[in-house]
Amino acid sequence: MEVFKPTMYAKILVLTSESNTSLVKTFSGPDLKEQPFVIGEEFNVTEESVSDLQSLSKILQKLDNYPIRTIIRGSLPEGKTNPVPSNKETFTATSRQWFMIDIDSLAWDGDINDHRAMLSYAIEQLPAEF
Repeated sequence: MEVFKPTMYAKILVLTSESNTSLVKTFSGPDLKEQPFVIGEEFNVTEESVSDLQSLSKILQKLDNYPIRTIIRGSLPEGKTNPVPSNKETFTATSRQWFMIDIDSLAWDGDINDHRAMLSYAIEQLPAEF
């Protein structure tokens, strides 16, 4: 039996803040209030290859300890060089075979330190198709 192996690789853009400004939202206090968030103005862009869910996971895990780095769905038109501003004129909308879900506003009244329960709850909120 032949095992299916995808030959097509997707690309994912990784932005790194040129000014080393954190790109991560932070929350604090008993009510977990979002703290002021200022995003940098210019970014260095690199491209990573993604062939499957595991390779996407590896990229995301590498970014986990670097709050000055993030990913975007868009693509960088040819001819653009680093550093680039982060705006609609710099990046173009691009179809991807993955998507991002922003759950910052998802109500959670459980233990903020129980990440497994929090993730489980977030997954339960997704439509049945997921």
